[in-house]
Amino acid sequence: MIANVDLVKKFYSSFKANDKQTYLQMCADNIEWTVMDNMPCGCTYIGKTAVFEKYFQHLFSNFHEFHAMPEEFLDAGEVIVVLGKYQIVTKKSRETVMSPFAHVYTIKNEKIIRFRQYTDTVKIQNAVSS
Repeated sequence: MIANVDLVKKFYSSFKANDKQTYLQMCADNIEWTVMDNMPCGCTYIGKTAVFEKYFQHLFSNFHEFHAMPEEFLDAGEVIVVLGKYQIVTKKSRETVMSPFAHVYTIKNEKIIRFRQYTDTVKIQNAVSS
């Protein structure tokens, strides 16, 4: 049995390594993934296909690089809060933008069932628009 905070840490490392099989196994089939309004593609996505094939494909089409860099993991049992920053390089201007984030994960039966994002959407939208 893996601790919830360790599951989320492993999710970040497998996503960074592009280990699709590992990070998909960590997610519930009907995962709920909420991206803030005013972010590129901001809304709630339901299911692995919607999240990992539709949302991320569209998100990455806006950026030359997009990195989520976790810095602190807060363990609240079934809820794990991750504080960190995005490092983004836009496609149009190749400008590098840093933006802090909070990610809130809900874990049930060793699966990520929900993700909620909080970040400075204005800063990111301005970078995408320039």
